[in-house]
Amino acid sequence: MEVKFIKTNPTQNMTILVESLHTREMYNRMASSMMAYDHVFAEQVGFIESSESATAWARLQMMAGEFCGNATMSLAAVMAWKKNLQPGNRLEVPLEVSGANELLLCEVTAQQTGYLCKLDMPLPLSIHKKTINCRDVHVPTTIIRYPGIVHAVVHVPNFDSYSREMAQIIVKSPELLQGEAASGVMLYRRQSNEIEPLVYIPDTDTMIWERGCGSGTASLGACVANEIQRDIHMEIKQPGGMIEVWAQYQEDQMTGLAIQGHVDISAVGTAFV
Repeated sequence: MEVKFIKTNPTQNMTILVESLHTREMYNRMASSMMAYDHVFAEQVGFIESSESATAWARLQMMAGEFCGNATMSLAAVMAWKKNLQPGNRLEVPLEVSGANELLLCEVTAQQTGYLCKLDMPLPLSIHKKTINCRDVHVPTTIIRYPGIVHAVVHVPNFDSYSREMAQIIVKSPELLQGEAASGVMLYRRQSNEIEPLVYIPDTDTMIWERGCGSGTASLGACVANEIQRDIHMEIKQPGGMIEVWAQYQEDQMTGLAIQGHVDISAVGTAFV
């Protein structure tokens, strides 16, 4: 089967966007094949569909129906590229995205190389602190739930083998994952404002240490804003680079959440699945 695709690089969270039309029943199998080292090779796969809303330019359906901030910014960058947006010019791209209940707006600015994308994120359904039992060690976490995805922020002194092993247990924990299409653990070093993101997709039993995580960055920003009960703007370092996050707080509740990152278009072609 021939599959038309675009490969993007949002903060090294390598993403495949499938342009050719296929049934959703095929998405998981196609994604698993294309993500493999001996194939196109990426950390995640999204599928470009026609939108139901007349306002949206397209719909992004992720491989397991989860929400993904980096893939959304990638699709917005692709739309800007197809419109031949020139360096210094800006474009607002409305999109339907799996895991989001409303249209999302992404502001894309063309640069000399690639695109700077600022995305309005869905607000969390809930933010709460929970201690998760991890091999008889009680680990304090902050759990941030969205439609279809859940993240746990875990403060660690270092990114070491013990912290990573702990994250791999927590990300599958029933105390965290309660029917969502995806879960994530954001190991967070407060002193360096740095995360190492781990993402798990139950449907494909896929666990990936991502180079960059947009929704995880948003979750960290939401966690910090919720703790201090005021607006925040943070630059979050991750293995693949920097992603910025903004959160707005008014009258004891979060009213806005946005992330910004850089997206390059790496390749366009045909894969065989």
